[in-house]
Amino acid sequence: MGNQQTQGKLTEKDVEILLKTSGKSENEIRQWYNEFHEESNNTDRMNKRQFQKYYTKLKKNPNLEQITDHIFRAFDTDHSGKFRRFCFCFFNFKHFLLKGTIDFSEFLLAYIATTDATKHQKFDYAFEVYDINDDQLIDKKETKKILNIICRIMGLSEEDAKVYTETLMLSFDTNQDKVLTKTEFIDGCLHDSTLGKFSNPFQI
Repeated sequence: MGNQQTQGKLTEKDVEILLKTSGKSENEIRQWYNEFHEESNNTDRMNKRQFQKYYTKLKKNPNLEQITDHIFRAFDTDHSGKFRRFCFCFFNFKHFLLKGTIDFSEFLLAYIATTDATKHQKFDYAFEVYDINDDQLIDKKETKKILNIICRIMGLSEEDAKVYTETLMLSFDTNQDKVLTKTEFIDGCLHDSTLGKFSNPFQI
C-alpha cells in the first residue's frame, strides 16, 4: 500500500477496533486507510465504480472487472445482516445506512477475510457472491451466472461453466432440494478442494 500520511477521518477508536479485528498493525491500518481515502476521492466511502478500479488494482488483474459488481455486493454491509450487526455494534457510523457504498472498515475486514483468513471465512464471503438475490440460498441460475464469469476470466468456455455448474449443484446439494444453503456451499467447498478452489471468486 502507499506510504502517504494524509489527514483523514480515521479516529483512534476506529484504529483500536481494527487492531483487534483485522490482525494488522497500526501502521498498516493507517497506510491502508490513506490509500482508501485517496481512491474514494476523500469521501471515505466507495461506490461500485471506485471499488472496481481499486479492487482490480489491488489484485493486479484487470479481468476481475467482470466480477467486481458481485464482490462489491458481498463486501457491502447492507446486504449482510451478520456483518452489518457487527459494524453497528462496534462502529455506529451513520453511513452504514447508505446503500450502494462501502466504507474503509468494512472493506478492510472483508478484504482480509477473503485473502488472509481461513478457508471457511473465504467461502463464507464466496457464498455472498453467489447469492445474487440475497435470500441466503444459491440456486442453479445464480451458480451458472457466477461460474460463467469465472470461466470467462480464466479463458474457459460457456460449456465449461455449464459442466462446472452441474457438478457443483450435484455435489454440494446434500438434501437434493435444488438449492444450496450456506452450510452446504461451505461444506462442499471444504470437502472438494479442487471444485472449491475453482469456484472461489477470490482465488482468481
